Amino acid sequence: MISRVDRPKVGLLVTALLEDEWNKTGYLRPAAQQSVEVFARALGRIAEVVCPGLVETEEQALAADLAFKNAKVEAVVLVELAYTQSLVPMRALSRTQVPIIVWNTQQRTHWPADADWDLVMLNSGLAGLPETTHALVRSGRQFQMVTGHVEDERTLERLRRQLVAAAISERLRWARIGMVGHPYQYMSDLMVDWFSLRHDLGPTVVHIEPEEVALAVEAVKPEEARALMDMTSRMWRTEELSAEVFERSARYAIGLEGVVERWNLDALAHFDQCLLADPRCGLAPSWGTSRLMARGIPVTAEADVGTATAMLMLQGLVGETSFVENYGFDFNQGAAYIAHDSMGNPNMAAADPQVALRHSVYYKGVHGWGAALEFAYRPGPVTFLALVMVAGGRWKMVAGEGESLPFRPRPTVAPQMLFRPATSTIEEFYDRWCLAGAGHHSAVAYGHLGENLRTLARVMQVEFELVR
Repeated sequence: MISRVDRPKVGLLVTALLEDEWNKTGYLRPAAQQSVEVFARALGRIAEVVCPGLVETEEQALAADLAFKNAKVEAVVLVELAYTQSLVPMRALSRTQVPIIVWNTQQRTHWPADADWDLVMLNSGLAGLPETTHALVRSGRQFQMVTGHVEDERTLERLRRQLVAAAISERLRWARIGMVGHPYQYMSDLMVDWFSLRHDLGPTVVHIEPEEVALAVEAVKPEEARALMDMTSRMWRTEELSAEVFERSARYAIGLEGVVERWNLDALAHFDQCLLADPRCGLAPSWGTSRLMARGIPVTAEADVGTATAMLMLQGLVGETSFVENYGFDFNQGAAYIAHDSMGNPNMAAADPQVALRHSVYYKGVHGWGAALEFAYRPGPVTFLALVMVAGGRWKMVAGEGESLPFRPRPTVAPQMLFRPATSTIEEFYDRWCLAGAGHHSAVAYGHLGENLRTLARVMQVEFELVR
């Protein structure tokens, strides 16, 4: 499960050339080690830090790289305390598989008028840093830059944003997205390359036969279904559901959760129609897929793996996300209706009116209409994220910022939002959204997250466009 990234695990590589055939400042080593602790403490305010101490030689750089690998860090931060021959840090940086952030900093805000050589030595990382960044560029290694004083709050915020993006990128490398069924036919934005997804972004697609889901649903005990029904009736409005549909939907929800646990999935791309004709299921699993979202397992309909990945990105940033598409306009308010069938994350629902579990109006199966959620998303700033493949097989992230407005849900048995763009008109917003190539599905989360997503796209080397 990819949860909100609060404290990324980071390797800190601090280097300096103190002593060789010509340089004779080894006497500064104790002070230099104390300087390393200054950087580690500052970084420790925003991350969990793994630091092997001052690195002066290639052998020490190699040992640092091994320490970082053993600790499973999610990024490596390079700080040059003083000039360092670039082959020393490159011994670690050229071998790492995690994102690299170069922190161009120093302890002093300035050199005082009486600055002696010792003070200069311990505050002159800028002297050698361009040599190391040149080596990174020359070797084709991707890296990010953050320049600023070690204790400057704006600098630390920029660094934190880079580290969070690096951690999300690293966690995506190990993510597993289950696919039940197949993408909905003829939907071009769902036609993505699963190998490219793995190679460029990280997640592995795990193909799960619908038969396995049906068997898991069939194996659910009646008392398990009854316990879930009782708990749900205490939380939400369920009075209009028939007993049979309520129980069958509960069995489907529990069975689906078992499959997710068995395969250790981080997200699920589910073709909701694949078991409508199977009597062991026989209805759409909208309640079950919504429950998974609330448990931190993003789910998409129509087996959409791109949007499942986008949901994992947003979940890494803020902890809660939902699956939506654009439905229609309210030109009177300069807004758009947002929903998707009968699935959505109930943790993001407004308090009033209470979440209702009703008979779905989408996708009738052999046992009728399944149980489905109806609610309004709570008001507040929101960001949509579409992750799509564009010309040349390139991945692109399209983000849209705006506001979720106070809204009474229409009786359409779906989670719903009334959305207004942050700065543009609704007409301008959708002109730009469509011209950017966004697909018809997207992930949504609370907060204006465009700049965080821009940073993530830069770390992942993915094209990015923000629409506001």
